[in-house]
Amino acid sequence: MSFNFTNEDVDRISETLGVNHKGTSETWTWTLKNSDTNQSVVFTIYNKTQISPQKDETGVLVSVQTKHGYFELHGLTGFLLFEPDEVIFVRAEDEKVSCLVIGSNSSCSLFSNIDKAILKSNITELDPAILLAAMQLSLAESIL
Repeated sequence: MSFNFTNEDVDRISETLGVNHKGTSETWTWTLKNSDTNQSVVFTIYNKTQISPQKDETGVLVSVQTKHGYFELHGLTGFLLFEPDEVIFVRAEDEKVSCLVIGSNSSCSLFSNIDKAILKSNITELDPAILLAAMQLSLAESIL
């Protein structure tokens, strides 16, 4: 699935997170700071980036820097604004899905290579270890 961000999408992300972005027509950066916890998150969306040189494939990449680490999600297939203050970036494949969740309070969560079948499972029968992933990804099920 080919997906790229529009300027309208970027403005909606800024509105949801309550912070303005910096950037050009193909790269946008946000800096989020939480003064209560002294946490910060800097994330950038790269539109039309060469994500597979062997296949000459371009796509969307999101990179996130926190004081705890650096995360990237390549080949986005969509995103979801989760009101009031989170953005969920998604990469969905035939059987697997990954997502990166960024919150205005400088939170960042990554769920990677999750089997789509858990979204159709009875939540009471799931192993507790995968319950959080199932709940987070069920929010994005409408765009999978």
